[in-house]
Amino acid sequence: MKKTRNTLHLLALAVVACLTVVPASADIGVKFLGTATGGDLSPAIAEAVSDSGVDVNGFACFELPLIDLETGHQRGVGVDCLNVFDDGGDVHGAGLQIEAKTFFFLPQGLIVNHGCTSVRPAFMGVGDAGTTHITGSIPPGEFGGPSGGPGPAICQETEGVVLTTGGFANQTGEVRLSGAVNLSNVGAGEITFSCLFLLDLHPRAR
Repeated sequence: MKKTRNTLHLLALAVVACLTVVPASADIGVKFLGTATGGDLSPAIAEAVSDSGVDVNGFACFELPLIDLETGHQRGVGVDCLNVFDDGGDVHGAGLQIEAKTFFFLPQGLIVNHGCTSVRPAFMGVGDAGTTHITGSIPPGEFGGPSGGPGPAICQETEGVVLTTGGFANQTGEVRLSGAVNLSNVGAGEITFSCLFLLDLHPRAR
């Protein structure tokens, strides 16, 4: 009987462990939602960004809650660090090209993604009246073609998940962005975000 109890106890511990460990592959969907001012980070988050070793010198960093797409509850804290490298005078028309380093502080650990995104004026009268621009970023090779292609080298060299810690350690992956922003007060350093991030994680190749 004692041996049976011990066996059941071990099985229970194994089940708990399986429930608390991040799976080998994970799809995470969060919304980066609210209004933030560049550089106005809470002390603990600012320290965590610095301690990550990811270089955000010259970037404007915005901190907002990360809202879980399934539950609607806050799942963590996001920091979107942005560096504008295009003034909009390109062949694609009005808009901006931005290098982004995005930090996802989640209960299981930290995920940092590096990539580039385009920001284009929204059609007036379409969607939310508070939207001034539409933004998006698609992982390389999403349409079955080769990664890279025309565009700044800065967007091609290290695009994708560049750092994972805690329960996400030894994982890599891609991040897809689809969102809207209000840049009407960007001159004061303030941006309103309504951005969806889809994170596709998988074990890093050994």
